[in-house]
Amino acid sequence: MKRLSLVLVVFGLLALGGQSFAELCTVDAVPAATLLVPYFEVGDGVTTLFSINNASAAPTIAHVIFWTDWSFPTIDFDIYLTGYDVATVNVADVFEGIIPLSADPPNDPFDANATCGVNVQGVPGEHSSPCGGVNSVNPHWDNVIGGPAGGFPFCQNIFPNFNNPVITGTALSRLVNGHSGQVVPSINNCVGDDHGDGHFRGYVTIDNSSQCSLVLDPGFPGYFVSGGTGIANNINQLWGDWFMVDTLNNFAQGDTLVHIEANSNFDALQIPLLDPDTGVTVTTVANATGYTFYGRYFVPPTGPDNREPLGTIWGTRYLNGGVFDQTRLIVWRDSTADDIAPPPNQSWCNGAGPSWFPLNETEVIAFNEAEDAVEICFFTGGFVSPPDESDPPCFPWETHLYNWGEGDLSVPFNFGWAWLNLNLPPDAPIGDADFGSDGNIAQSYVTTTHSALGLFSVGLQAVQLYDACQDYNQFLNGAIENGGVNIID
Repeated sequence: MKRLSLVLVVFGLLALGGQSFAELCTVDAVPAATLLVPYFEVGDGVTTLFSINNASAAPTIAHVIFWTDWSFPTIDFDIYLTGYDVATVNVADVFEGIIPLSADPPNDPFDANATCGVNVQGVPGEHSSPCGGVNSVNPHWDNVIGGPAGGFPFCQNIFPNFNNPVITGTALSRLVNGHSGQVVPSINNCVGDDHGDGHFRGYVTIDNSSQCSLVLDPGFPGYFVSGGTGIANNINQLWGDWFMVDTLNNFAQGDTLVHIEANSNFDALQIPLLDPDTGVTVTTVANATGYTFYGRYFVPPTGPDNREPLGTIWGTRYLNGGVFDQTRLIVWRDSTADDIAPPPNQSWCNGAGPSWFPLNETEVIAFNEAEDAVEICFFTGGFVSPPDESDPPCFPWETHLYNWGEGDLSVPFNFGWAWLNLNLPPDAPIGDADFGSDGNIAQSYVTTTHSALGLFSVGLQAVQLYDACQDYNQFLNGAIENGGVNIID
C-alpha cells in the first residue's frame, strides 16, 4: 500500500465535477436498446433472477446472450414481449435447459387467435397483450411492420420448436461446462475460469431486436447495422432489474439492470455528442474515443451498434465494521479484446485463459471517513498487463464478485469510500480494440452490496466519475494529475 498526499489528491478529485453530460455516456435507469446483467452466479443455494420489461405499447423481441467471465458467448435465445410485457428469467433454470417460453402471434398455439387477451378457448392468453380499458390498448398488436401476419421475421423457425427443456445435448454441455471452467467437449477447450466451487458465473446481454435470430457474436454481419437497421435495433424500449438470491443464508440483493441507450447518430466518428470541454453539441470532436458498448467486436471499431459505452472510473462506499459484516463489489469489465473463442492449438484450461487474462487496472485508492487514503493493488515498478507476481490484479476477470477488505483488497479502514480507476494499464496486450488517444480506455460497471448482522443486505450502484466517451489521459496510467503534475507520492 502507498500513502497519498491527501490535500493534493482531494484537490485533484474535485476537478471531476461536471464532466458527464446529458443522458448518453451516463449510466442511468431509462428505457434502453441493450440491457446488461453485470454478473450472475448459480450454485449451493445461490441463484440470480432478472427481468426484461417492455416500456412501449409495441411488441418486440429481446435477444438474450449468456457470456462467461472470459467473455465467451455460450448460448442465446429470443423472448417475445407484447406491449408493456415483462419476462422473468431464473438463471438456475437456464442451466437446467429451461428458458421462458414465448412466441409472436402466428407461432403461438395458445394465443394465435387471441382477442383482447383471451384465446379461442376463453382462457386468458399466456403471452397476449393487454386490450381494452383506459391506457391499456396496444395499437401495435398483430400489426408488427415487416412481420408475417402480425409476427416477426424468422420467428417461425424458432418459436414453434419451443418445448422445455429447450437447451439440451451439445448446447447444454457448452453452457454448463463453459460457465464452470470445465472443458467444453464440442470445442475441446475451456472458455471460462474454474473457481473451484462448481458454481456457474458470467454475465448476460439483452438486445432489442427486430427479428428472431440465433446469433452469438455481436460482430456477426448484419446483427448490428449503423442506424439500427440490422437484427438488433436502436429502439430504447427495454428496462429491467436483477437480484442475487442466497436461499441458504436468507439474503437477497438487487439493483436495476445496466441500461445502455442507442442513438443512430452515435458511432465511432461522433463520440461524444457533446464536447466535454465546452458542453456544446457537435458532430465530431478532437478527443472522441470512438468507444461504443460493443465496439471491440468490429474491425475496424467503427461502432455500428450505436450503443453508448459505460464508465471507466468509479466511486463507491465500503462498510466493514460495527453491524456491517461485509462489503462486496460486483465488477464488470471490458478487456477490449475481440477474441470470441480460444485460438487454434491454444489451451485456455487450468487457469491459462485468454491472452489478456488476468486483467490489470490503473488505480485503486481507499479513503476513510477522516480523509486518510492508501493506494492498494499497486506495484512500484510500473504497470504490466497481464500483471506479474509482484503486481496484484484486484479485478482480473471480465465479471466477478469480490470481497472488499480481503486479500489484495485489504485496507486499514473499516469505513470510507474507494476510487476505482478500471482503465487498462499502458501496455495492454497487442491485438485489442484501442480506444482513445493512448488506446487504454476500458469501459466497466460497478455495483456494491452491503450486509449487516447476517440478516440484512442491500445493493447499490457505484457512482460513475468518468465515462468512456471522454479521452482524459491525465487520469490514466496510474496518476491523478493537476495541471500536468503527478500528485501521487
